[in-house]
Amino acid sequence: MDIIQKIKGNSAKIQTSLSTIIKMILIIAIFYATYSHYWHILLAYVFLLLLLFMPNILRNKYHVRIPFEFEFIVFIFVIISFFLGSIGGYVINIFFGVIVGFIGFAIMLIIFSHSKFKTNYLLIILFSFAFSMTFGLAAEMLKYYIKLFLSYENINADHPYTMLNLTCVALGAFISSIIGYVYMKGFRVKIMQDMVGRFKNHNPNFFIQKTDSPEEVIKLIKKGENERLEFKSTLRTNLHIGEHDKKVENAALKTIIAFLNSEGGHLLIGVDDKGEIIGIEKDSFENNDRFNRHFTNLLKERIGNEYLPYINSELIIIEEKSVLKVECRKSDKPVFLKCDGNEEFYIRVGASSLQIIGSKMLEYIEHKFKKI
Repeated sequence: MDIIQKIKGNSAKIQTSLSTIIKMILIIAIFYATYSHYWHILLAYVFLLLLLFMPNILRNKYHVRIPFEFEFIVFIFVIISFFLGSIGGYVINIFFGVIVGFIGFAIMLIIFSHSKFKTNYLLIILFSFAFSMTFGLAAEMLKYYIKLFLSYENINADHPYTMLNLTCVALGAFISSIIGYVYMKGFRVKIMQDMVGRFKNHNPNFFIQKTDSPEEVIKLIKKGENERLEFKSTLRTNLHIGEHDKKVENAALKTIIAFLNSEGGHLLIGVDDKGEIIGIEKDSFENNDRFNRHFTNLLKERIGNEYLPYINSELIIIEEKSVLKVECRKSDKPVFLKCDGNEEFYIRVGASSLQIIGSKMLEYIEHKFKKI
């Protein structure tokens, strides 16, 4: 039992070590393919390696994480290709088409999840297929010019192999497109649900739910408060005494801080705990511009300008009342609330915002915001 507990406690370190080993084996495979002149699989290996390193390349600008299970699947297919001889090249190209097709599929889902356009299944599938074929064509063009640079003999005789490789990539892209379409239509096998779920859990910032229309906000309200949704009746007014109250302002800011330090979420101001829409009019601002200005100033003064890119706010008219929808993305560094000369740290636990201090705070920050 002690061994199992130690493994669970060090699972992140174990996964990081295994991920490094997988990348090293893929690098060895690239050298082996180069030495053996296995051009039909060399570029597929290179693109797969770049794909695994992509989160490290993008992490300064985007918080992207690839689940370890994905890396392990790549590793399995690379190993299999070693034992299949010439057939292995076609297998790895089909697999390459599948993987890149799924990436195109994911990109389009993310784009539609952050736009006001209705999700177009046909467009997603066509983009997924074209995205995969573009990479396959780029690999073949790069291979051709490398051979040309190296004065490789019989370069014109490779045309049939080029067409076979592109056909394999097209087959893989077609497979991923069909699976993606079936998934979007609701026919979801468990393995696909698990993979999509893991990717969403690793990259919650990409999948903030659209709530840009009154209908969508109403649907959100009907779900009730949860780990990624909270209601606040007002921004600054204590409804019990009918006066402005700093504690009310703090309550809203604590929720925003907690979302930023956890997995993101939505705060709706102008909705009470029961889900009834009362509107921001209870805060008695002269107009909505004054309300927005006051809210923005609170964010700048109490949270900090550097975190504004993680927060999007919008006033939405519902039942002739204004509701402020605040969308918070997960921050890539810890966020503190400035309060009476002190700094407070909050996280989301269930439907509540919880302050943690001391060693628990340090442990949380080390685990949640460590560099990948």
